[in-house]
Amino acid sequence: MANGMALRLMGRDADLDDLVQDSFAAALRSLHRLENPNAFASWFGSIVVRTSCKLLRRRRIARRLGLRHAEPIDVDALVSREAPPDVAAELRAIYAVVEDLPAKVRVPLVLRRVEECSLEEIARLMGASLATVKRRVAEGDRLVQEAIGRRDP
Repeated sequence: MANGMALRLMGRDADLDDLVQDSFAAALRSLHRLENPNAFASWFGSIVVRTSCKLLRRRRIARRLGLRHAEPIDVDALVSREAPPDVAAELRAIYAVVEDLPAKVRVPLVLRRVEECSLEEIARLMGASLATVKRRVAEGDRLVQEAIGRRDP
């Protein structure tokens, strides 16, 4: 679960294994705060999401400072060969735009459009309000639509 979610949030990435390891380390450090063991998957998913957000923000800052170059996302590694053509085209469009999005827009967009999470679930995973998640997903959708030259939602 952690590996798959991190892969879809980050794309195939040299730091993917480190991100998952960091997520497990953070979970172990805060395991005592988990009140309901049945909620482990959701709780751990939120740790993976937040760890991904932190990594994306650090990378964006490093790129702005000239300390890191952007690494293109390997879209072919993320889109299944069995995916219907329209779904594959939408995923390619999303990931073409997603690289340049700030983490606060990228993560909810990927969770909504790729992971197919509900808005409520995204709010819980990100520790954000439902209204904030709705705004960020709408912004991401708008940017993707503009990038692929379509205006219809």
